[in-house]
Amino acid sequence: MDSWILAVLFVGFGLPFVRVQKGRRLLGLIKASTATGTLCYLLGWSQVFFAFPSHACPDFFDRRPLVQFDRYESGTFPLHATCYWDNGEQKELVSGWVNPLLSTCTAVLIGCLVTLAVLAYRRSQEERTR
Repeated sequence: MDSWILAVLFVGFGLPFVRVQKGRRLLGLIKASTATGTLCYLLGWSQVFFAFPSHACPDFFDRRPLVQFDRYESGTFPLHATCYWDNGEQKELVSGWVNPLLSTCTAVLIGCLVTLAVLAYRRSQEERTR
């Protein structure tokens, strides 16, 4: 599942939440980044949760010398599920675009929330000066 097509589809899924109306762009970006990030995290989490080491990390009996499965590591933040073999090879089972897209959505969400807080603070200061 290393295809970037799903990443493009996820971003396309979030785009309808962005409004082009004046005054609503920030809330639209918040909704889009939340929807895209949530969908991306759920897909990555399912790749971690449903990665069965017995099927995804086979022993290589056809190689000489024999390469056997050594260990399996997984985690939910950042999302990773990795197989390690005794010859030093490793295989990541979570798509390579999941964590960068998730980080981007988180950064956009935090940026929008900070901007929203600054705008609210400026509005309250303007009301006090009147």
